[in-house]
Amino acid sequence: MIRERKKTDRILVIKPSSLGDILHVFPALALLHAAWPDAKIDFLVRPEFAAVLDYAPCPIERRILFRRKEMGDLRTFGGEFLKLLRALRRERYDLIIDFQGLFRSAVFAGLARGRVAGFAAPRESAAHFFYHRRIAVNNQLHAVERYVALVNAVTGKNEAPPVGGLPENASGVEEARCLIGTAPECLISLIPGARWESKRFPVALFAQIIRRVHAARREAVFAVLGASVDLVLQEELARMLPPDFPLLGLAGKTSLAGMMEVLRSSRLVLSNDSGPVHAAAALGKMVFGLFGPTDPARTGPYGKQHKIYQLDLECIRCLKRECPIDRISPACHRLDGERIADDILNKLASMEVQK
Repeated sequence: MIRERKKTDRILVIKPSSLGDILHVFPALALLHAAWPDAKIDFLVRPEFAAVLDYAPCPIERRILFRRKEMGDLRTFGGEFLKLLRALRRERYDLIIDFQGLFRSAVFAGLARGRVAGFAAPRESAAHFFYHRRIAVNNQLHAVERYVALVNAVTGKNEAPPVGGLPENASGVEEARCLIGTAPECLISLIPGARWESKRFPVALFAQIIRRVHAARREAVFAVLGASVDLVLQEELARMLPPDFPLLGLAGKTSLAGMMEVLRSSRLVLSNDSGPVHAAAALGKMVFGLFGPTDPARTGPYGKQHKIYQLDLECIRCLKRECPIDRISPACHRLDGERIADDILNKLASMEVQK
């Protein structure tokens, strides 16, 4: 185990972004708390993702904010850097864990006061120079399992990722109630957006799937979730559907907590590879995930219950933000919408039998 003082009183967790990555850390966070239940845990996070820590499996004492935008501007860099440095050095930590594995995150870990643990083969190789202990972890494991392996090495235990949902958020519950009213009997959440262009499957595919599902299940209601930038996708989807189609356009209307509670109210989720898909998985919802340039075995929704669709192509899992072969219509986006719709219908039927 990493050398520490006799008692572990204070821990710093470094995982500034993104939404999905922070949610992937939660099982490891639960194991840290189980190993040292009296320790106070601080968390370095970007402001736009700080609210997800309301759902953390243990209390977070301090949220140390890494304001990336301000630190990327020469006019505000100095003040923001000094503010962050003071926050990082305010406490002496018995343990610092850099889950991010970037050079920048490792620098932040090194600036804090305490001994640092991180991956022996981090995402950016220079990061390991800041670590007092470099822990070898199989990079082919799912992110959740890699983070848990890192914590197991630190605690000297061999625990599996804990299973369990996320706590309710009262303000999120109220927001969701205002947006969707009494939760429909069969609410299906749609996430057509994604940060990478190559991750955004055609809106027409979503339209094809939900038209077929609704034709067989008239009680189904569909909620589009996403940020304000996804409004254009939501509007495009609405144009492809009949005027009376039960589509709730919630893109850009929810806080993070509101989105989480809408997902909690859903029967299942149809999604690209994006942050909310991991929120759905953490809430125990079955995900029908559309994947192309990324590897779902490593960064997909965690759990065996999910249904993943990915074509067997030579160029699949290329990790390119844009398709270098056909940016307009990438081959990996040509999934069978009818098959996906039938799988959703079969799952809805089996869920009714299990009631």
